[in-house]
Amino acid sequence: MPLYRASLRALGAVALLAAALACGGKKGGTTSAPSTTISLSGSVTYVRVPLATDANGVPTGLADSTVATNLKTLPARGVLVRTYQRLDQLNPDGSTKTPVWLVASEVYTDSTGHYSTIVDKDKPLMVELLSSFNGGTGSPLNLIGDPAGINSTVIQANRYRYAMRKAIDGTAPSGNPAPATIPAGDSVVDFAVGLTDPWWLVNANYLPGNRLAPEADDAILETTLPGRTIGTGSRILAIGDTAASFLAVYGTATPGAALDLHYAPGVSEARGSFVEYDRTTYPLAYDASFGSLHYFGSLQGGPTNDDAWDEGVILPLLSRGVLFSRNLGRTFGFPLAPLFPVAMPLPDLSPDSARVEGFADAMAANILKSPYLADTQGTTLATPVLDIRDVSSLATTELTPYSAPAIRALSWEVILKANSVAAPGGPATWSTLNPLAAGRFFSSPSLTNGATDSTARDIEPLNIYSQLARLKEARSSSEPVDLAPIFTDAVLTPLTAPYGIVWPRPTTGTYASFAANWGTDPNALTTPLAPFTLSMGKAVQVRGFYPNQSEGEVFYSGFSLSADKRYVIGVTISPALAAGGELDLDLPLLGRTFTFSGSGGTTPATILTVSTTAPVYHPVRVRLKSPAVLQPDVAVTVSFTPSL
Repeated sequence: MPLYRASLRALGAVALLAAALACGGKKGGTTSAPSTTISLSGSVTYVRVPLATDANGVPTGLADSTVATNLKTLPARGVLVRTYQRLDQLNPDGSTKTPVWLVASEVYTDSTGHYSTIVDKDKPLMVELLSSFNGGTGSPLNLIGDPAGINSTVIQANRYRYAMRKAIDGTAPSGNPAPATIPAGDSVVDFAVGLTDPWWLVNANYLPGNRLAPEADDAILETTLPGRTIGTGSRILAIGDTAASFLAVYGTATPGAALDLHYAPGVSEARGSFVEYDRTTYPLAYDASFGSLHYFGSLQGGPTNDDAWDEGVILPLLSRGVLFSRNLGRTFGFPLAPLFPVAMPLPDLSPDSARVEGFADAMAANILKSPYLADTQGTTLATPVLDIRDVSSLATTELTPYSAPAIRALSWEVILKANSVAAPGGPATWSTLNPLAAGRFFSSPSLTNGATDSTARDIEPLNIYSQLARLKEARSSSEPVDLAPIFTDAVLTPLTAPYGIVWPRPTTGTYASFAANWGTDPNALTTPLAPFTLSMGKAVQVRGFYPNQSEGEVFYSGFSLSADKRYVIGVTISPALAAGGELDLDLPLLGRTFTFSGSGGTTPATILTVSTTAPVYHPVRVRLKSPAVLQPDVAVTVSFTPSL
């Protein structure tokens, strides 16, 4: 039976309430049977080292943590509290007993750091604070404490998480990894985590059938590890609380599946803090309970750059993941061959990648109520402060709808305007911003109707124009601000112009649509498709390779089918691609990606289907892939030749 990731499901109380009526004595009265359960509640708080800023709101580093008045005690939101019940199993010798641990309940803390649950009262109970956090939509964010970090050789299910434990009476005897007592009645167990409190490292798995946690009492105190003389303390809850801030505004904090972030003091990766969106990179991320892979990521914990306190680092990671996952289910999302975010705001990206990269930082700034994103190290900065408004290094030709920095800067203007704050504003007015006011701007629009069919679909990949159009939608009951009266054309035109984004959107030319229209029932024998050019002229290397997501490397199109068709699909490439180069033709409705090299080629006869009411739209993406070699511009012709 596969092990169950306990943090993947908020079970709530597992114990059942029992009540019975019994017949009375001579007077015929009734009495209630004694309750077999108790209520357990409590609160979780942590000490945070806040960001220090100058008079203009520019971060300078963290506040001095040695000064007690600089520290803040905050509620720990969305962290998992688990209760274990201990059963003493009688061994065959008839006298000795083996302790067996069952998971009795699981619940996340609320927005005030409180939790409550119902548990059985007749057995010893242990309460555990676990480093799993509410990621929304049923997918948790697990903070992994494996000392080897993301490169651990242990399968994800068995990687250590951080835990603090108390008996149901609130006691936590030193050195006891599994304190448990029989409750006297309704109980309150609080956790207050300080800056250097030590955590237990635990294997959090349990079996789903009977809730057995076979390794519940096999825990390691982190300060007994080599080089770990000081506890990790409230850093763990600070990371989770940053995720809670994101969840409160955007509704989810994970990329559509469980996210395992690795964080351990002294451990950093060459890539810095990151999330890997190609889940096949880490086969050990496989979750046997659900038959799928988790997302793996890493937060820097090294001595020269520790990101636990850095909301300006963590929030963009979460933003990028959410934007990435929400793009997968779209018409042009291509889930079988997704464009992985480049994790760098480049000025010449495909329109959907520019949206992801530009919004990632802007969504973080919206939560922080500041245009500044800081990467700190102690009371100083690990890297220069990022001002998302700054486009001074860009040439005029780099201010376009393909430019992530332009989209990022424009987004801050939208945030201010949505909150009726005059630009540029300052710390006093920024503090009044409501992140929910501009929340709609960062979320995907509803599917639109295509021009030539009745299918609810996108007519192009998501882009900045998709998002600007959202500002004109009717206000929903959950929105604090009616955006439509604010963002009129008269307001949007001058707002977008400095960033090279023309409003109203042009109806002709390059920006009229980011997807070509290949009509209905393409036929190379009667109406050949026009060639198009793919170019690496604006490609930029990221971490030593080309992501192949620049404006000229990706081409979108689509066509409608009136009936099932059998085609030989051909691709002609001129001049031929050099060694190391490939061309991918993605057909997501078919569930296929065809790869071509050299001067191209043809596919075997392939059936494209009409699975619903005709006509059915088939999106297409053509992408030049050459991560190591800069290819010359190539002319590409795609053909669909009917085949018997």
